[in-house]
Amino acid sequence: MRSDDQLENRFEPFVLPLWEVGDETRSLLASFAASFPLRSPSCIDDEDMARYLLARSEGTIGELARLLTAAAVAAVESGEEQINRKTLTMADYIGPSERRKLFEKQLL
Repeated sequence: MRSDDQLENRFEPFVLPLWEVGDETRSLLASFAASFPLRSPSCIDDEDMARYLLARSEGTIGELARLLTAAAVAAVESGEEQINRKTLTMADYIGPSERRKLFEKQLL
């Protein structure tokens, strides 16, 4: 919408708070881990992993879901069958800031 002035002017922005490391986030991550049909458990709900995931996804739930889904695909394709640092590194995922930079570069 930001690329179209007319469309952008039709909606009032509403800012959602970013997720932060805490019990709610760790519970969310445990739910994500349980929802992926991987053969081995993914231990992504500890504090260190939560910090890593929130930093990489920039704290939004949509980006977090996108990152974890990409990591689950990488886990299956690699045979790891769990989300871990290795599969997160292998994931086909570019964070929102990097995507924005790539988009803005194309506009020039």
